[in-house]
Amino acid sequence: MECARLSDAELLRLVRAGGEPSTAALRELEQRHFQAVRVFASACVVTSSAADALAGQAWKQALRPEDGGAAGAVRPMALSVVLRTAASWAGTEQRSILNPDLTTWVQTHIPLPPAGSETGEVADLLPPSVAARAFEGIAEHSQTVLWHKTVEHDEIERIEEILGPDTEVVSLLERRARNELYNVYVQTHQAGLDDECRPFHRMVLAYAEEKSLDMAADLAPHLEGCAACSRAVADLGRMRVDCGGFLAEAVLPWGGEEYGAIRAEEDAPVGTALELLPSGVHLAHPPGRMRRRLFGRWGPARPMAANRRANRVVQSLALIGLASLAAAFAFSGNLRPGAPQSSESNPAQSAQPAPGKPGPARTTATATATSTVTATRSSEPPSKGGKRPPPASKQPVAGALLEWVFEDVNGGVAADTSGNGRDGRLTGSPTARVVGSAAQLGGEQAVVSDGPVVDTESSFSVSARVRLDDTEDRQVVVSQDSDEASGFMLQYDADEDRWEMRIPEEDEEDAEEAESDEAAADFGPEPGEWTHLTGVYDDDDGEIRLYVDGRLEDVADHEDGDFAAEGDFAAGRGLSFGEGFRGVVGSVDDVRAFGRALTTSQAAALAK
Repeated sequence: MECARLSDAELLRLVRAGGEPSTAALRELEQRHFQAVRVFASACVVTSSAADALAGQAWKQALRPEDGGAAGAVRPMALSVVLRTAASWAGTEQRSILNPDLTTWVQTHIPLPPAGSETGEVADLLPPSVAARAFEGIAEHSQTVLWHKTVEHDEIERIEEILGPDTEVVSLLERRARNELYNVYVQTHQAGLDDECRPFHRMVLAYAEEKSLDMAADLAPHLEGCAACSRAVADLGRMRVDCGGFLAEAVLPWGGEEYGAIRAEEDAPVGTALELLPSGVHLAHPPGRMRRRLFGRWGPARPMAANRRANRVVQSLALIGLASLAAAFAFSGNLRPGAPQSSESNPAQSAQPAPGKPGPARTTATATATSTVTATRSSEPPSKGGKRPPPASKQPVAGALLEWVFEDVNGGVAADTSGNGRDGRLTGSPTARVVGSAAQLGGEQAVVSDGPVVDTESSFSVSARVRLDDTEDRQVVVSQDSDEASGFMLQYDADEDRWEMRIPEEDEEDAEEAESDEAAADFGPEPGEWTHLTGVYDDDDGEIRLYVDGRLEDVADHEDGDFAAEGDFAAGRGLSFGEGFRGVVGSVDDVRAFGRALTTSQAAALAK
């Protein structure tokens, strides 16, 4: 049996069923997860040998078949058992080897087992928080995707391995899982509301999502006196801007904040933990010899792009004078180590800031509209050099209608290297210029074709590399004009801090207000960072697809509202009210257009 191709869920079923297949299944689970268990165990105790013993005991407990064993995604489930097992030691002679901060937290927040209990028993935690119950309430595969994407920052390939073959695109699974988590949280919170809270429920949700910040004055008195509703505002906000931190502290109410930062010492011994594993299975690679990041990471995580949104949330909370709530929003309040795991146990209590730090110490348009772009920025293209763009892909996908790679530019015209004669005019005042084989733009420049390139009433695809030097405003990377507005926009939405492929339902004057469908990533760029974008309209399937750096990020339905946008094709600006708008501040390179819907593999090839 080739266990490496099985999902975590399939492997766990084999282990719990016993028999010959269980040994290989256990070995595979161990290779995927035991190192993380051992590392978290090391934060709970004071010696390496104690960490080995704790990790081994917790691993056995997490996998045992009695009563079906613990349920949920393997990694967070096993880590939770580590904490519960360590907590049970606080009532035994093993207490002396526990992290003193953990011992203090246990004494305050967890009822200890009766005197004389064996260390093999697992402590019962206090009633879990709404956050913890929401995570437990979502599907197992949703738990797996969210935990490994947002907490562990694992690469897509690693997550696909854990989910097993034939799984759907991870980015789509993550988006669904986030929605599922939100819905379960809201349902759980609503089910536990007191009568006096129910009139405020919709207001709390709208406020937490920053949809109705003007209601702060009406909501503030209730939030100041209600721990449950103030916690919901904090939780839902943090779920949106820091889902990984939110989940880590929900599953690990002690040590969750620190978990992502813990690193094993390079030569940390495995010790006796392996002797405690079922069937005598051993790690294929001892932790001390692993020369990569821990917790199954195969590479660096994508930089977080939510800081600006997080700051907006905290600032809005400060506006209503809820200092303690703002602190809770920023730092997860009473979900931090040392604070009560659940506020439901004392609902009448006002929201309080978390006590002092008790967690583990860290161990280490039209033709006339194309000459200018309406903007309030400086009209001069930026002179900063920055990093050179990645090399333009050399026809990795055949059949392009247009290719602007900016390697042959004469007299202000960029040659169309597809051979179709759709050259690009460098426009603006001053005129756009080419620096290092990329068009450098300052918000009032663009590169424009003479007439349309794609048929917007049929399937088409567009792509480009872009580096935004300023991310404060919306910017259109690629578009094609209709009479009044763009027929589509491959763009950056600064308000949502995300990349989008946006197609309106009709040619309205105001592109900002037009009814549109859009496929959107859940992140945006860092200033000065090169990104490859591909937007696809698949007319046959009635959908829009967005790829970022070759990876499918979102799919959106677009079944109605096709219209012919027969104006110029443009890179570096959009069209609204018949004038250029949303000009790019930065550089654009490797612009391509196709008269068909590209596949996922073709989009990936373009990004190389």
